[in-house]
Amino acid sequence: MTQVSKRELGKQLEGEIYNFFWSTIAKMTDKGEISTFFGEFFTRNEKVNFTKRLAIIVLIHKGYNWREISDILKVSVGTIAKMASKIDSEASKVFFKKLEKEEKWQKFWDDMLKSYLTISHPEKVAKLGAEGVERVYLGKKRRRLL
Repeated sequence: MTQVSKRELGKQLEGEIYNFFWSTIAKMTDKGEISTFFGEFFTRNEKVNFTKRLAIIVLIHKGYNWREISDILKVSVGTIAKMASKIDSEASKVFFKKLEKEEKWQKFWDDMLKSYLTISHPEKVAKLGAEGVERVYLGKKRRRLL
């Protein structure tokens, strides 16, 4: 778990630091640049936790039940509950609005689901084949991730 110093910053300084941080992030437009930035300043665990949180809200938004999300992302139901409480937040709305503009995200989520199925249910994937997986798992309207 991430440690936070008990020695608190003054509110004004903290606000200025946050403002500078978010202004810097907002100016980044290149995926490689952003990846390098987060790669240098965030631990592997922080990045994994953050990306899983985003994935949880996407899967909830797309109609997956909590047990399926838990199996796919290897997260606890408690973590899913925390993120479910944020699904109607302003942050989630902004996130979904941005994602809906990106066609690449659909392919990403489809590939993620295929990878999950291949790892967790190889016998089903072998039995169904690529076309069967597409039809059974990706063809359902409610299951479309984007």
